[in-house]
Amino acid sequence: MAIKRFFIEGVDFIQQIFMNRRLIYELTKRDFKTQYANNLFGLSWAIVEPLAMMVILWGVFTFLRAAKSSEEVPYSIYILTGLISYDFFNKSINQGTRSIRTYSFLVKTVNFRLAVIPIIKIFSELLIHFIVVGIVIILLVVYHIFPSWYWFQFLYYLFAEVMLLIGVSWFTSSILPFFPDIAYIITIVMRMLFFMSPIFWRMDSFDARYSAFFAVNPLLYTVTGYRDSFLYHVPLWHHPLLTIYFWGFTGLMFLLGVVVFRRLKPHFADVI
Repeated sequence: MAIKRFFIEGVDFIQQIFMNRRLIYELTKRDFKTQYANNLFGLSWAIVEPLAMMVILWGVFTFLRAAKSSEEVPYSIYILTGLISYDFFNKSINQGTRSIRTYSFLVKTVNFRLAVIPIIKIFSELLIHFIVVGIVIILLVVYHIFPSWYWFQFLYYLFAEVMLLIGVSWFTSSILPFFPDIAYIITIVMRMLFFMSPIFWRMDSFDARYSAFFAVNPLLYTVTGYRDSFLYHVPLWHHPLLTIYFWGFTGLMFLLGVVVFRRLKPHFADVI
């Protein structure tokens, strides 16, 4: 019965998102513009900021040669194709966790679907992520790594990451009004996942007995997926066990997020 109730609530949440898709679009556009509205150069920072980060990282790992890949792929490109996946998740989960408090003025609005608020923050970061991906694609071409049909696979891995983000953000954003310390916990967890993700290293660099430890990290799937798509042309069905684990974990977090958000939502106005 509990599983059935969780499933029904999950379906209802998805239906709410679909019915409010226009609202999500308009609020995402507003949120994206608001991030840069008070700056002198306005929305141009949406391009300049990620471009500057890419150039700095490219310069550091190209010229300083802090380390190098064992493959023919330049180490700077190896780093960037994995880092952009982690960076999107990191920024989105931090923004999503704080979203209910950020949009506290909407909490007492009658008939407003509060479940869309974390999604607005995720989609706003998604717009910036597409700019970053575009910059990385230009760098790939500069290094004579040319487009392939496999590149479209990154959209699948991006969708997978967004689904995980929605579930986790519903959970964390609903907890934060009652337990603000969760924002710091998320920061610590993301730092730990940064070093557990294959951004600066390869899975085959470690003994096989440690594979299970690193595989617990759900970002292993998306970070590896981005790199497989852009660099190694590995089909998305090449990692069946990782795929099953990732979607099982994502489904669990999605349902947990739905249930916790629904239970705590009536009390938001009392604590914000």
